[in-house]
Amino acid sequence: MHKRIIALAVAAALPLIASGTAAAGDSPIAANVALVSDYAYRGISQTDEKPALQGGFDYAHASGLYVGVWGSNVSWLSDLERGIGENSGNSLELDVYGGYKGTIGDIGYDVGLLQYVYPGEFDSTWRNTIGLKHPNTLEGYVGLSWQFLSFKYSNSFTNLFGAPDSKGSQYFDLSAAYEVIPGTTLNAHYGHQMIAGPAESYSDWKVGVSQAVAGVTLGLHYVDTNMKDKSDFDADGRYVLSVAKTF
Repeated sequence: MHKRIIALAVAAALPLIASGTAAAGDSPIAANVALVSDYAYRGISQTDEKPALQGGFDYAHASGLYVGVWGSNVSWLSDLERGIGENSGNSLELDVYGGYKGTIGDIGYDVGLLQYVYPGEFDSTWRNTIGLKHPNTLEGYVGLSWQFLSFKYSNSFTNLFGAPDSKGSQYFDLSAAYEVIPGTTLNAHYGHQMIAGPAESYSDWKVGVSQAVAGVTLGLHYVDTNMKDKSDFDADGRYVLSVAKTF
């Protein structure tokens, strides 16, 4: 049980829409909304492989500074509580982020902070029973991009989503998004999660395609990990469907 708790504790979420995205036209404000068949974060489902409704707002200043907020329904904490007799009341993830992005020649860069917030009651009884610390997590990140390639490094300044003694955990994300024809983009991602403390590190990957149709973006991606006992952690290979729109 302890191994499962730590593995699922790592299963919190990153926004599916990149932080700091500038709005269309001259407005510095953008909004996004998406419906996905499974909220997969670093290869692990946050919703027990069930659908999620997601959305957020971004403000991007001409100077390169940006802030944003994003949210999604989640179930990974309630899944851990099932049959244990504890109930934090959590069913939501809110991400608040801000940073600075710019370019140097052909290289883009992005530096910022991301705070994951899980509203709920996580008192000492809950923490002792479940075996986690408070799930709220603060990460710092540095990203680089060139043409259709991007790399992002993230470091946790707190325990990673409640996993004990996991402060200083790191995530490495290498991604590609290549537009083969107008409106059709091939996507690929490889990530490696290094977890401080007793939990096992693991890798995840994603490949698929996105298609712009009638003002929305449709996506179909295959997600998988190299975790042991994948099915126990909602980390087995699966296809994820999505439909998203940016305003």
